[in-house]
Amino acid sequence: MGVSKNQAWRDAEALAALDPSRMTVIGSGESMKPVYGENTVLVLQRVSFETLVPGMNVAYRNSAGRVVLHQLIAREGRSWRARGLNNQTEDVERVTPENLLGIVYAAFANEAVK
Repeated sequence: MGVSKNQAWRDAEALAALDPSRMTVIGSGESMKPVYGENTVLVLQRVSFETLVPGMNVAYRNSAGRVVLHQLIAREGRSWRARGLNNQTEDVERVTPENLLGIVYAAFANEAVK
């Protein structure tokens, strides 16, 4: 039997509380399946843009204000191309130092993950 969504959130919050540069979010959508399904509880870690490497799963805020969590593909100057694992095409927007929220530090599956 899996843990409840509430328990996963509490566990993630406890981990995030250990470092002020961490935050907790809940995943939505299917773009990162099979790694992260909808309702996966994620702990993000703020990092320097310069430490990013291809393959990292990052969160950024798009121009519509929504948080997007996708995988880095390649750096192009002062930005990164990214794409959801379950997407056929790359994101139109690029990950930049200004919109980067952080990398996925931990993920907590729970009974509500779809």
